[in-house]
Amino acid sequence: MFGLCVLNRGLSVLLISLLFPLITWAQAQQATIIQDGALIYQDADFDAPVIDTLKRGQVHSISKGKKGPFYKIRVKPGIVGWIADTDVKLGVVKIAPAEKNEGRLDKKETRKKPFFATRYRGPTLDFINYTEDTLGQERSEFMTFYGVKFNGYNTLFDGEIYTDGNILFSFGAPKYYSDVTKKSADGFIVMADFLMQTVLPQSKTMLFYYGFGPMFKYSHFTIEVPSGAKSVSYAADDMTLGALFDLGLAFRFERLSVRADAKYYWERTRYYGFGLNLGWEF
Repeated sequence: MFGLCVLNRGLSVLLISLLFPLITWAQAQQATIIQDGALIYQDADFDAPVIDTLKRGQVHSISKGKKGPFYKIRVKPGIVGWIADTDVKLGVVKIAPAEKNEGRLDKKETRKKPFFATRYRGPTLDFINYTEDTLGQERSEFMTFYGVKFNGYNTLFDGEIYTDGNILFSFGAPKYYSDVTKKSADGFIVMADFLMQTVLPQSKTMLFYYGFGPMFKYSHFTIEVPSGAKSVSYAADDMTLGALFDLGLAFRFERLSVRADAKYYWERTRYYGFGLNLGWEF
């Protein structure tokens, strides 16, 4: 008798779990997508991750009730998200093909992706307190680096990881070489890094981020060293791997972003720097 009760209870739970989605979506209604590239959010929030996009004219089941300006929508079996009420029209509606001029208007009016979900790339200017162990001790000098930054999801590889990468160049040798040798010095430094970032949106146009990742440095200096009445020229090359930690703020202006961050380099020596970047959406 006890076994029969347990079996009946198990069948009831199974039946409810199977019928619950059907009962829930039986309360739903049909709606037509009226914006090409309509964004489907993970939550009822414009700053939530975008999980899919839909084409103009598609018909989907949406909830009868709204959460703020959002309807719950079933994108496909097993995938549910949230869509803005301005992107749908209730019922099955025949959508006429968009004309050229209308298409341009739609493109302008299409809602932008959330700031953190948009990729950017552009020039960066860094000021780094470059430090190395040379000429018998650790020596430092603030140097200017020029380069390019890219950041966002799906930059170097697909996945739900927000990344930030930099390639930086500095031309010339640190001044401490000429200060010690009293001779001219020349050369260059190349630095590259790839960081995994944690992004914390503060508003639709501002976000805070921090992260860490590997960094690479290669330097080549040509140094003149006094030797009696003459001077000897020799090349100093160095290649190192290390880690980089950063934190910063980013601001959005239409299709542009401005980023300012502080960095801490950990390799053979430890030093810090500051960066300023102007990025274009891509």
